[in-house]
Amino acid sequence: MENPRQIINLFLSSKHKPEELKSALFRAAEAAEQVGMTYMEATFQLGEHAKEEGLAEDESDATIRRAYAADKRAREREVSTEPAPAVPQQQATQAMPAIPAQGIATQPIIAGAISLEQVLAMGLDAQALELLQNHRIDPEALNIPWPTPDWRLDFAKLLNALFKPEESIDYKMSNTPEATQVLISDFLAQADGIKKIMKALDGPDGALVSINATNGPEGEDEAFRYRYAVIDNPEISLAKQLAYYKALNLPCAALVSTGANSVQAWIKVNAQSRKEYDERVEYLFKTLEEQGFHVNSNGPNPTQMVRLPGVLRNGKQQYLIGLEQGAKTFEDWQTWVEFCLDGKPLIELASDSDDAPKKDRLLIDDILQAGEMMLFTAPSKAGKSFALMDLALSLSHGEDWMGLVTHKTDVLFVNFESTRSAFLNRLFTVAASRGLNPSIPGFGFLNLRGLAQSPLEMAQYIAKRVKGAKKLEDHDYGAIIIDPISAILHNPKAVRNSMPPQQSLLLMIDTIIALTGSAVITAMNPDEYTELANHADSLISLSPVDGCPNMYNLKGSFREFPTLPSRDCTWRYPRFIV
Repeated sequence: MENPRQIINLFLSSKHKPEELKSALFRAAEAAEQVGMTYMEATFQLGEHAKEEGLAEDESDATIRRAYAADKRAREREVSTEPAPAVPQQQATQAMPAIPAQGIATQPIIAGAISLEQVLAMGLDAQALELLQNHRIDPEALNIPWPTPDWRLDFAKLLNALFKPEESIDYKMSNTPEATQVLISDFLAQADGIKKIMKALDGPDGALVSINATNGPEGEDEAFRYRYAVIDNPEISLAKQLAYYKALNLPCAALVSTGANSVQAWIKVNAQSRKEYDERVEYLFKTLEEQGFHVNSNGPNPTQMVRLPGVLRNGKQQYLIGLEQGAKTFEDWQTWVEFCLDGKPLIELASDSDDAPKKDRLLIDDILQAGEMMLFTAPSKAGKSFALMDLALSLSHGEDWMGLVTHKTDVLFVNFESTRSAFLNRLFTVAASRGLNPSIPGFGFLNLRGLAQSPLEMAQYIAKRVKGAKKLEDHDYGAIIIDPISAILHNPKAVRNSMPPQQSLLLMIDTIIALTGSAVITAMNPDEYTELANHADSLISLSPVDGCPNMYNLKGSFREFPTLPSRDCTWRYPRFIV
């Protein structure tokens, strides 16, 4: 069998007939996914080669997207004649489908990127999540937009927005001693010639530009030299960098992707002298450090060279993410820091909402909405896992569950206890008892037995898979069922976690809800984790009826709905019957 690397290298080194090009690109993209290349890397390397051979950009992007998408495997599961459906395996790559970015210069940073694809592996920890929650920032706001089709002109967009025509700047290729100084009006006047200049700056180390103008009009003060400072931290994830930039309300003039693993934020300092510049930048760095964001800097430096957008750095794009985010001026930001940056939630006004917000999607009538936590309690060995699987089948088909009306939604069942074969046999048994088809695309599952991760890592892993399924397979998992919740605490990473067990589980559940918007459903023994029961939005409990084997009394209490009247149910293998 041909090695995936050989397939990629053969594609890049060969000339293809027009009728063979798309199939060769598809095969190379599949190989790229197998070796762990990100979607963006595949697009830069394979897509560019395909376009050089004459394939249109939209056809190239669509072909690579198809190779990376898992809907192909979903269709295979639907038509499979095997007795058990195949497990949907997701590649652990940070793939981003190629949806062109909208006009950058006219949109706010991040907030204007809602329609763009985001990094699937967000890499947010508890500190970053707390920042987002306290400052009412939706994780969806941390999308990383794709470069625009005319991304080679990003440098011109940056100069036009942040500098004056009569000012000059320096730029150069990295690791070269001499920089080129150019009058901004002269550079912008070159129009189509700008793309040629940018391509000439492509290289293994990318290109740099001075953060501030190096010359200005004669007779004016030199405030143009102290207009901006730059911050970044390549040691943390891209999503966490963006979380800090947004949650800390930084006065960003621009955000630039470095073509590596960081985003440089151009901060509006607007000082009038070197002394004021140093004072303001030191205040900026000190504030960031106090909030846990280490600044990758040697101190205030108004002549610093930073990443120039519009060029390739080792085959990856340095590009403009957006313009204008956060506080309007440095002074406004200092005031905000004084009164609002204490790590606590901000005040919301009732006048901010003219009408009551639309309720979340209903999953079970008068029981559960999307974005809530539901807890099902019953004695040990009473059949909780079967009940959860029964609920998953009910939701995925839109059928009643234990006498309760459900609304059809995709369901993800996270299995921590059974082997894959035992899980599937149980699924088929429960489905057969109800006359339902278990082999449907709306029922997805993750078999994570033995996976050694902390509860927070587990939450991020599950959220990554859910977001990936939504982007690549068009599956919107309204409910995530975890069985059993206690198994998460039994692996070595969880044991070493210093956080109390119940708090770890609550953090995991809240993180999954925050990152996906799905309802999280799980089960436990009565009084096993009392904090979970107190925290649950919906609590359904089964209590044995004295003197009546296999008879239970079902009760429900809810945060948003009236109490469920008590009713009796019977355990008839493999499910409860009301």
